[in-house]
Amino acid sequence: MAMLKKLVRELLIVISLACLILLVDIPAALAASSSNSLLSHNLVSRIDTIKAKMQTLRFCHNGSCFYREVGSKILPPASANGNYSAVISAIIDRPSASPDKADYHFELINDHWQLRKGEEYTDVADYMFNGDRYEIFSVHNNRNLHGDIAKARIDGNLKSGYISLYFEVLDKGIEREPK
Repeated sequence: MAMLKKLVRELLIVISLACLILLVDIPAALAASSSNSLLSHNLVSRIDTIKAKMQTLRFCHNGSCFYREVGSKILPPASANGNYSAVISAIIDRPSASPDKADYHFELINDHWQLRKGEEYTDVADYMFNGDRYEIFSVHNNRNLHGDIAKARIDGNLKSGYISLYFEVLDKGIEREPK
C-alpha cells in the first residue's frame, strides 16, 4: 500500500509538472503565432502596396504601356536562415499584337522587399533582368543585347516595365520606406 501511495504521488508530480510546462509554453506559442500572423499580414500589405503603385505606372516611349491583372505570391523561407520571397506577375498592355507577361522576383532582405530579378515576355523579344543588369533575346535579329538598366533609362531606348518598377516604385530595386 505504501508503495502504491508513493507511485500515485510521483505520478501526480509528473502530471503537475507537465501541466505547468503547458501553461508556460502556451502563451509563448500563442505570442509566436500572433507574431507570425502580424508578420505575414505586414509582408502581404507591403507587397500589395508595390502592386498598387505598379498599376498606376505608364511606361514605354509615349506612356502607352501599363500593367493589368497584377497578382502576387509570397513564399516562406526555404530554410531556418532563409528569407521570405515573393513573385509579382502581371500582364503588360502594350500596343502590340498580343498582351505581354511579366514576372518579378523579390526577396525580403533587411526588412525590405528587394527586386532581385525579372522576366518580361513579348511577341518579339524576351527581356531578362538580374538586379541592375538586363539581357534581351530578340527574334528580329537573333542577337542578344545586354547592359546596365541605369544607362538604358538615361538613353530611353529600353521599353520595359522593370525599369519603371526598379526606379520609380522602388528605390533602385529596394522597397521605399512608407510615408
